Amino acid sequence: MKTARLCLFPVSLLALLATAILSNAGDVIKLKTGVKLEGKILSESATEVKIEVMLGTIKDIQDVPRKDIAEIIKATPDQIEAAALGLLVPSQDGMSDNAYQSTLTEKLEPFLKKYPTSPARSQVEAVIKTYQEEMTKAKSGATKLEGVWIPSAELKWNAYNIEARRRRIELQKSLKAGNYGDAAQILAELELNKPASVETFKSLQLFKDALPDFEKTLTRMVEEHPIKIKSRDTNNKTLTPEQLARVKEAIREEEAALKVSQETARKNKTPIPPFSEWDLKSIKDAQVAVVKEKARIAKLDFPLLKATAEKFQTGLQNLEDKSYLSAERNFIETAKVYPKDLFVKDRAEFAKKAASEAARAAAEASAAKPKPAMATASSDKSKSGTAAKTAAPTAVKKTSSASSEEDTDTPPAKEESSNMPMYLIGGAAALLVTLLGAKALTKKKGSPDDD
Repeated sequence: MKTARLCLFPVSLLALLATAILSNAGDVIKLKTGVKLEGKILSESATEVKIEVMLGTIKDIQDVPRKDIAEIIKATPDQIEAAALGLLVPSQDGMSDNAYQSTLTEKLEPFLKKYPTSPARSQVEAVIKTYQEEMTKAKSGATKLEGVWIPSAELKWNAYNIEARRRRIELQKSLKAGNYGDAAQILAELELNKPASVETFKSLQLFKDALPDFEKTLTRMVEEHPIKIKSRDTNNKTLTPEQLARVKEAIREEEAALKVSQETARKNKTPIPPFSEWDLKSIKDAQVAVVKEKARIAKLDFPLLKATAEKFQTGLQNLEDKSYLSAERNFIETAKVYPKDLFVKDRAEFAKKAASEAARAAAEASAAKPKPAMATASSDKSKSGTAAKTAAPTAVKKTSSASSEEDTDTPPAKEESSNMPMYLIGGAAALLVTLLGAKALTKKKGSPDDD
C-alpha cells in the first residue's frame, strides 16, 4: 500500500492547496480536517482513494487514506461535463468566427439539450453567451490577443507590430516551459524581421531576464549528461534485439534532426545553436553562445531602443490619422536606429510623398477659392467712384432746390451719398455757397438803392 502523499503536507499547506483547486472540477473528497479536494477520482480501495486534482495548470495525483476521509461526493455526469465546458472560458486567442460556431454547435448547445434540468445549466448558458458575443466580434474582422480585442482596421495599419506580438507571445510560452532554445530562435527572427517593433523590445527584455536560468539549465545538462548516457546504456542491455534496433534507429533520427536544425541555424545566423540533452558538444556550444549573447544584449542601449520603438508605433498611428509630417519625422528617427529595416524605409518614403501631395492639394484648394469679401467691396467702391463723379452735379441741384413730389418716391440723397466720396460732396457744397454769395453781391451792386 502506498503512503498517502497528502498526509505528508501540513494543515496550512492543505488549506492553500484546496484554494488552488478548480471549484468545478468534479468529484469531492471532504477530509476530517475540513479540507475539500475536488477533482477526478481515479480509483478506490478498502484503504485509500486515488484522486487527480489540479494545482493551477498542474495535475497532481493524491492517494488519500480512507481513515482521513469524512465524505466522498461523486460528481454526476452533467457536473463533469459542465466542469469541462467551463474550461472553455476564457476562449483561446485568435479564434475565427467558424471556430466559435463549431464550439457552440458541437459542445455547448448539445449540453442544454442533453441535460435540460441540470443545476449547471446556468453556468453553461453563461459560457454560450460569451462565445456568441465574441463570435460577433470575430465576424467583424477583429481578433483577440492576450484577451484584448483588436479591431479589423488596426489589424491592417498595425500589422507589423501585431505579427511581432504573436511571436512575442510564443517566446513567453517557450520561456515559461523552459524551452530556452526555442525562445532564442524566436528572438533572432524578431530582431531580423521586426526590429523596430515595441514587441521586439519587450522580447529582448524577457530573454535578457531569462538568460541566468538558461545558463543554469545548460550547466545542469552538462553535469547530468554522463549519468543520462550511462542510464540509457544500462537500459539498452535489458532490451531484446528488435527493441534495441528500434532504439538505435530513433537515436540516429534524433541526431540527424539535430544536425539539420544546426545547419539551418548557421544559415540564418541564429545566435544560439540548437542543442540536445544527449549531445554533449551541442550543449557546450550553446553555453559558449549564451555567454556571447549575454554580452551582446548587455551592450544594447535599452532606453534608446524603447524610445525608437515608441516613435515607430506613433508613426504608424500618425499615418492612420493622416498626420503625414509627424509620421515622416517619426519614421526618419526610427530609420537612424534601424537603417536596414526596409519596412521602416518604405513607411518614411510613403509619409513624405503623402505629406507633399497633401500640401499641394491644400495649395490648389486655396487658389480655387473666391476672393475675400473685403477685396470685392473695394473693387465695387472704386467703380462707383467714377459713376459718382458723373452724377454729382445732378445730386447738387436736387440738394439745392426745394423738394418736389417726384423726389418723394426715390430718396436719392442716401443712395447717392453712399456711392459718392465725401470729399467730392463737401467740395461741391462749398463751391455752391461761393457762387450763391457772388450772385447775391452782384445783385446788390446793381440795385436802385445803390444809386
